[in-house]
Parts: sequence; C-alpha cells; structure tokens
Amino acid sequence: MLVEVKGTRGVKLIVGLGNPGIEYQFTPHNAGFLALDRIAEHCNVTLANRRGRALTAKATLAGHEVLLAKPETYMNLSGLSWPLWFASWRSRSRRRT
Repeated sequence: MLVEVKGTRGVKLIVGLGNPGIEYQFTPHNAGFLALDRIAEHCNVTLANRRGRALTAKATLAGHEVLLAKPETYMNLSGLSWPLWFASWRSRSRRRT
C-alpha cells in the first residue's frame, strides 16, 4: 500500500502487509513484508523502530522521502496498526515544523 502523506511535503508512506511469525515467513500472505524488506535493503535501512504496533523506518527512495511500516499484527488486523503509527508520526512531524 502506498499513500502520500498530506501536509508533509510529499512524503510517501509504504505499508507492507503480512503475518508475524516464522511459520508465515515465506508464504503468499507475506508478500508485502518481503517486498518491504527488499525496499529497506535497497535503501540501506532497517525496519527496527517500533511505533503503533509496527516496525518502521525512514528512507529515501528514487529521491523521495518515504516512511516504511511493517505491521506487527496479523494481516486481517493490519488496519489496527498503521493508523496508530501514522497518527504518532504525523503529530511528531507537526511539532518539528
């Protein structure tokens, strides 16, 4: 899922969906996790920050600032994770400007 973050100078949010746990690591449900891992590797960042029930990282991709998020909830509950992280990030971003 790619979302442009309004009010943040064109920052993009990339959320990779999947299921946590080793038993799901290479299943079709984790295609989003695997894709996000490849993007993070390409950008030389690690998804290690825990915010809003997600592993997160900031990166630059093709000259654009991007925010990467990998929910730590199961795929069918991912809607509980990324809005919390996004709200947390957005409030911190507004305080800096």
